[in-house]
Amino acid sequence: MAARQTHERSDWRPKVTALVPCYNSAAFISLTLDSLAAQTWDNLEILVGEDNSTDETFELVSAFARSRGDVRILRRSHNLGWLRNSNDLMANATGELMFFAFHDDVIDPTYVESLVRALNDNPGAVLSYSDVEVTEVSGETAVCSFDRLSGLQDSLARGLVMAAQPPGWWVPNRGLFRAWAFHRSGGIKPNSQGEYSADWTWLLHLSLLGTFVRVPEILCHKYYRSGSISKVWDRSRAQQRALRVAGIREVWRSEVSLSKKTILVVYMALRRPRLLRWLRTTKQWLNAQWVHRSPE
Repeated sequence: MAARQTHERSDWRPKVTALVPCYNSAAFISLTLDSLAAQTWDNLEILVGEDNSTDETFELVSAFARSRGDVRILRRSHNLGWLRNSNDLMANATGELMFFAFHDDVIDPTYVESLVRALNDNPGAVLSYSDVEVTEVSGETAVCSFDRLSGLQDSLARGLVMAAQPPGWWVPNRGLFRAWAFHRSGGIKPNSQGEYSADWTWLLHLSLLGTFVRVPEILCHKYYRSGSISKVWDRSRAQQRALRVAGIREVWRSEVSLSKKTILVVYMALRRPRLLRWLRTTKQWLNAQWVHRSPE
């Protein structure tokens, strides 16, 4: 059993699908495609969802596909939006493992190989990911990492971490996940405000399916553009409220036990930070009463 926990199987060579949802990305998608072409992992499928762009994106990805035999392009007859585009890519992927190669991200040559190895060494993990170097619109750079889930084997513990949306929660979405996670979670779902932070509810659900493994290397580079989706959201109270409701719904539809669902739903519904402070204070008080109580 211990040997299985450290290494799944020495001959595992899974097919990996790079999911490339793209729209009006002619100015920068070639860098993303070149980074996929440079991968050291040779069992790779590149699946492009060309979302009815109005610029030269389709011509660029078509030229890339003609030079390789491992590229498929799904050209949309009308614009689906990144969420529906991404879900359809996952539904059409043939890889045992998948990852999002977003059209403004660039990955290092060993990205796939390193993350496959991490999943191989951790059979119970649903997702592996690296640290991410972020370049802002201004040109400033920063390294983002996320280790809050490290060592957490219990699904409730992982769910409580992700439910709080801690800093860097989005980093694992630049990771490699098992294809069955898409089918068991039902994909990335919108909320009542549309696509706002829908990747959070997706990652929340995945954290309930299995562990996340962090590879402490910078293997992914994210470049924000002035028109990047996450830069144009206004993050209103209505959006935050809709996102919380969507998270509750995601938990309730998950496969965890009823008791765990209830704890997570209550935690998210009752203003998370306030509830967490109350739980900590109550725990400290109970511990003090137990230590200092007088003998009968």
